[in-house]
Amino acid sequence: MELRPAGPEEISVLAELVLGDESQASTVAGMRLFGLESAKDTLELNRVMITSTGSWRTTTVADLGDGIGGMVQVGEASMAFTPEVVTLARRLYGDGYQSFLGPRLAAMGRVQATYRPEWLRIAEIHVAPEHRGKGVGSALIGHVAGEAAGAGFASMALQTLTNNPARQAFEAWGFGIAATITDPEFEALTGAAGNHLMLRDL
Repeated sequence: MELRPAGPEEISVLAELVLGDESQASTVAGMRLFGLESAKDTLELNRVMITSTGSWRTTTVADLGDGIGGMVQVGEASMAFTPEVVTLARRLYGDGYQSFLGPRLAAMGRVQATYRPEWLRIAEIHVAPEHRGKGVGSALIGHVAGEAAGAGFASMALQTLTNNPARQAFEAWGFGIAATITDPEFEALTGAAGNHLMLRDL
């Protein structure tokens, strides 16, 4: 397994890892939040966000030789309404995209964690379903922990949906729940009460 920076040619692979598994809690929540019935539309939205925000530049992949087994992205999340995302939103939702998305984005904003400067933020971490339980996630977290400690961060932080089974993996990697942020409108839209903020001291 080689841990290396992601390249722009791997954006579609990254999008697939983040939102390609329709049984994954974040994919289900994302489709419901944005009113998308097609996983294809969800993946397209994610690809455009990754491309237009350049978040692939802060992403490390686990290269298994015959494919990418997982990824971890640090820093700001790739959720941003760049001009490219606005163009796609107009195509998906029509000219009324702002009135449709506005309340949904507001609900999402109310369950976002606040990060301190001394924490390294893990924006995304995903392992392909067929490679889970094989040490890929542990290797990615270990890699980030080493870089974070070397850069002087006190902790690593991530947020995860309250109904995400992956929380068990995060706890196995040394993360604990520091706060839980909920919102009834977010829950009505997504089926998840909100987000857990999870920390691991370095």
